[in-house]
Amino acid sequence: MQLDADTRFSAAAGGAGRYFADAAGLANSAVSDLQSAIVAVCNRELEQIGDSKQRLEVTVTKSPDRIEVVMKRRAANGGSGKDSAEQGMIAGVDRVQHETQAEMVITRLTKYVGEEVSAG
Repeated sequence: MQLDADTRFSAAAGGAGRYFADAAGLANSAVSDLQSAIVAVCNRELEQIGDSKQRLEVTVTKSPDRIEVVMKRRAANGGSGKDSAEQGMIAGVDRVQHETQAEMVITRLTKYVGEEVSAG
Protein backbone atom coordinates (compact mmCIF):
# COMPACT_ATOMS: atom_id res chain seq x y z
CA MET A 1 0.00 0.00 0.00
CA GLN A 2 1.09 3.58 -0.54
CA LEU A 3 0.32 6.07 2.20
CA ASP A 4 0.09 9.82 1.70
CA ALA A 5 2.09 11.94 4.14
CA ASP A 6 -0.65 11.91 6.78
CA THR A 7 -0.14 9.95 9.99
CA ARG A 8 -3.84 9.04 10.12
CA PHE A 9 -3.12 6.44 7.43
CA SER A 10 -0.75 4.53 9.73
CA ALA A 11 -3.73 2.68 11.18
CA ALA A 12 -4.27 0.95 7.82
CA ALA A 13 -0.78 -0.56 7.90
CA GLY A 14 -1.24 -1.51 11.55
CA GLY A 15 -4.54 -3.18 10.72
CA ALA A 16 -2.93 -5.25 7.97
CA GLY A 17 -0.22 -6.38 10.37
CA ARG A 18 -2.85 -7.19 12.99
CA TYR A 19 -4.76 -9.34 10.48
CA PHE A 20 -1.65 -11.36 9.57
CA ALA A 21 -0.60 -11.76 13.21
CA ASP A 22 -4.06 -12.94 14.20
CA ALA A 23 -4.16 -15.36 11.25
CA ALA A 24 -0.75 -16.70 12.32
CA GLY A 25 -2.20 -17.60 15.70
CA LEU A 26 -0.19 -15.18 17.83
CA ALA A 27 -1.41 -14.38 21.33
CA ASN A 28 -3.64 -11.32 21.66
CA SER A 29 -0.92 -9.35 23.43
CA ALA A 30 1.60 -10.12 20.65
CA VAL A 31 -0.97 -9.14 18.00
CA SER A 32 -1.62 -5.80 19.72
CA ASP A 33 2.10 -5.17 20.28
CA LEU A 34 2.88 -5.78 16.61
CA GLN A 35 0.07 -3.50 15.51
CA SER A 36 1.28 -0.75 17.84
CA ALA A 37 4.85 -1.11 16.58
CA ILE A 38 3.76 -0.85 12.94
CA VAL A 39 1.65 2.25 13.62
CA ALA A 40 4.45 3.92 15.59
CA VAL A 41 7.10 3.28 12.92
CA CYS A 42 4.73 4.35 10.12
CA ASN A 43 4.02 7.58 12.01
CA ARG A 44 7.74 8.23 12.37
CA GLU A 45 8.39 7.55 8.70
CA LEU A 46 5.46 9.71 7.58
CA GLU A 47 6.72 12.57 9.78
CA GLN A 48 10.07 12.32 7.97
CA ILE A 49 8.24 12.82 4.68
CA GLY A 50 6.58 15.96 6.03
CA ASP A 51 4.12 17.89 3.90
CA SER A 52 5.55 16.81 0.56
CA LYS A 53 3.73 14.95 -2.17
CA GLN A 54 5.82 11.85 -1.48
CA ARG A 55 4.28 8.63 -0.22
CA LEU A 56 5.35 5.91 2.14
CA GLU A 57 5.28 2.49 0.53
CA VAL A 58 4.31 -0.22 3.03
CA THR A 59 4.35 -3.94 2.27
CA VAL A 60 3.12 -6.51 4.79
CA THR A 61 4.07 -10.10 4.01
CA LYS A 62 3.27 -13.32 5.88
CA SER A 63 5.61 -16.28 5.50
CA PRO A 64 5.28 -19.59 7.37
CA ASP A 65 7.80 -18.46 9.99
CA ARG A 66 7.44 -14.66 10.10
CA ILE A 67 5.55 -11.49 9.33
CA GLU A 68 7.57 -8.76 7.62
CA VAL A 69 6.61 -5.14 7.27
CA VAL A 70 8.75 -3.15 4.85
CA MET A 71 8.48 0.64 4.67
CA LYS A 72 10.18 2.63 1.91
CA ARG A 73 10.44 6.37 1.40
CA ARG A 74 12.79 8.85 -0.19
CA ALA A 75 15.65 9.97 2.05
CA ALA A 76 15.19 13.45 3.50
CA ASN A 77 17.57 15.96 1.91
CA GLY A 78 19.59 13.18 0.30
CA GLY A 79 21.36 12.33 3.58
CA SER A 80 20.93 9.79 6.29
CA GLY A 81 21.19 11.84 9.52
CA LYS A 82 18.08 11.15 11.57
CA ASP A 83 17.03 8.48 9.06
CA SER A 84 19.64 6.07 10.39
CA ALA A 85 19.33 6.97 14.08
CA GLU A 86 17.14 3.99 14.96
CA GLN A 87 18.96 0.70 14.65
CA GLY A 88 17.85 -1.01 17.87
CA MET A 89 14.80 -2.95 18.92
CA ILE A 90 11.21 -1.84 18.84
CA ALA A 91 8.75 -3.40 21.28
CA GLY A 92 6.40 -5.79 19.49
CA VAL A 93 8.84 -6.98 16.81
CA ASP A 94 11.76 -9.41 16.91
CA ARG A 95 14.06 -7.76 14.37
CA VAL A 96 14.53 -4.26 12.99
CA GLN A 97 16.56 -3.51 9.88
CA HIS A 98 17.09 0.04 8.76
CA GLU A 99 19.10 0.94 5.68
CA THR A 100 19.49 3.46 2.90
CA GLN A 101 19.76 2.25 -0.70
CA ALA A 102 20.38 4.91 -3.31
CA GLU A 103 17.83 7.61 -2.38
CA MET A 104 15.47 5.30 -0.52
CA VAL A 105 15.23 4.72 3.23
CA ILE A 106 14.05 1.18 3.99
CA THR A 107 12.83 -0.01 7.37
CA ARG A 108 12.01 -3.70 7.82
CA LEU A 109 10.19 -5.00 10.88
CA THR A 110 10.15 -8.76 11.41
CA LYS A 111 7.97 -10.72 13.82
CA TYR A 112 8.77 -14.43 14.01
CA VAL A 113 5.68 -16.58 14.41
CA GLY A 114 6.85 -20.21 14.43
CA GLU A 115 7.99 -20.55 18.06
CA GLU A 116 5.05 -18.75 19.64
CA VAL A 117 2.46 -20.66 17.62
CA SER A 118 3.92 -24.07 18.52
CA ALA A 119 4.23 -23.05 22.18
CA GLY A 120 0.73 -21.68 22.49
